[in-house]
This record gives sequence, structure tokens and C-alpha cells, in this order.
Amino acid sequence: MQTIGLFFKVLWSPGEAMFLLSKNPRVLAPMLFLTLCSVLATIAVQTKVKFGELYMNMLAVTPQLAQMPEEAKANMQRLMNSPAINGVFIGFAIVGPLLMILIVTALYFGAFTIAGREGGFKAFLSITAFAFVPIIFSYIAMIVRAFVVVPSLLMLDEIGSLSPAPFLDRGAVTPLVFAAINSIDLVTIWTLILLVIGYSFVTPKSQSKVTRALVVFGVFAVYLALKLAGPALQSL
Repeated sequence: MQTIGLFFKVLWSPGEAMFLLSKNPRVLAPMLFLTLCSVLATIAVQTKVKFGELYMNMLAVTPQLAQMPEEAKANMQRLMNSPAINGVFIGFAIVGPLLMILIVTALYFGAFTIAGREGGFKAFLSITAFAFVPIIFSYIAMIVRAFVVVPSLLMLDEIGSLSPAPFLDRGAVTPLVFAAINSIDLVTIWTLILLVIGYSFVTPKSQSKVTRALVVFGVFAVYLALKLAGPALQSL
């Protein structure tokens, strides 16, 4: 029961929740919880619209697809709507959250090993996993949009976004600007803040809040730069 309470506590009393996790790490429960939420959201969305269609909607606004012959477009449409591709999306919903948490934990564990840390990998993993609990609001956004927005207007890369991106006209901004706005939403900012709070309990007391925040946001900035490299090239 205490673990279940931590899922709620991390949202409104993160300092207390993260302190408890630093002393008594919990890894399996948050990872199973996030995986379950991911799978349920994916299944719910697929009852309304196939993810392959969302991918095609996104490609439809790119110059590359516009230049494709109609037969090639039709073949791609059939492929993206095939059961195998839909199965891939379900599979990603299962392993995606686990891989994301493990990779993020490894990156920050390595960064704080350099900047200074006291906690072990399990404590970092537990804190990181619970810091991603706000992602449930992205899953809720996915479900709501799938059921209230016309399928032809839904885009795969923005369906769960809680940023201004879904309200932007893609044709009015460059791919780089759109990708940047879409990458920094409320859930992302919330998660980064939770990481700053959580890592304060597994790093030396002498380490300043500014240093800790710089490490957390710095690693994210590097990730964002790599993510935006593709759209940046498209904008040239």
C-alpha cells in the first residue's frame, strides 16, 4: 500500500516521496505501472485509430511523401495498417517505457558519477522511474485526442503532447521550430523538475541546487540537440 501511495505522493509531495525512495528504493512497481499505462493507452487509441494511419498523416505533410507515386503511397498505407505493424506498436508500448527509464537512469547515473553522487544505481533507477509518473497525463491526452479529434488530423508525433505544438499549423513553421516546441511540454518539464528534486537525496549535500539542475537540464539539452538534428537538416 505504501508503494501505491508513492505514485500519488510523487505528484503533490515529491520531496517526501523521493526521500523515501532514496532510503528504500522501489524499482519493479513503477516500471510495471508505467508499462501497464502505456499498453492500456495504446490499446484504447487503437480502438479508434490505427497508429499506422497516424504515421501516414505525419508523412503526408513532408515533401518526401508528396513526391512519391500514388501506387507507392498506397503500398505504404497498406503496410502501415497491417496487423504486423500494429503489433510492433503494441510491442513498443510494452518495452518502450522500460528502455526509456533504463537509458535515462544510466545517463544521469554516469553524469552524477562525474559531478558527484552518493546513491547507487538502484536508488537512481527508483527515483528516475517515479519521476516519470507524470507521463500518465500524456497517455490521457493520447486517449482524449483519439476520441475527439478527426483521425485525418491526428499526428503520431503529437498525439500525446501537452505542448502548444498540436495547435500549430505545421505549414507555418519550419520542421525545426515545430519539433523544438513539441519536445518541451508540461510533462517533460515536470519530469525534469522531479529528477532535480529526487537526485538531491542521492548526491552529496555539498552539491548545490544549481549544479544539480545544470546536470539534469544539461543532459536533456544534449538529448534535445541530437533529436533536433534531423529537423534542423530539413530546414536548411
